[in-house]
Amino acid sequence: AVTKVIELHVPDSVLEERICGRWIHKKSGRSYHVKFAPPKGMKLGADGKPIKESMLDDETGEPLMQRPDDTASALVKRLAGYHGETVPILNHYKPAGIVKSVNANQKMDGVWGEVLAALSRK
Repeated sequence: AVTKVIELHVPDSVLEERICGRWIHKKSGRSYHVKFAPPKGMKLGADGKPIKESMLDDETGEPLMQRPDDTASALVKRLAGYHGETVPILNHYKPAGIVKSVNANQKMDGVWGEVLAALSRK
């Protein structure tokens, strides 16, 4: 039987900023973010978006890439799937009192603290 369900809650607008800003170095797995951890050589275009040619790995100078599912159009599909498929599951379990919502729009230590509290047997 399901005894605990943890929902990591982040507003859709925040997810767009987080997900669409991610870039990775494919060979090493190093990850960058245009706002939170940009590569040293990143340059922005007139539209405020990074110039692809300037998105290079800090250690090797090799090009960075964005995963196909980290684009704005892919995010629309991912969010539609979440709202259409996952939210109904959460709503199914909420009356049983086993769904705990965690504010995942905070630093990792805060999220982890809330997850541990949600998992406690109290």
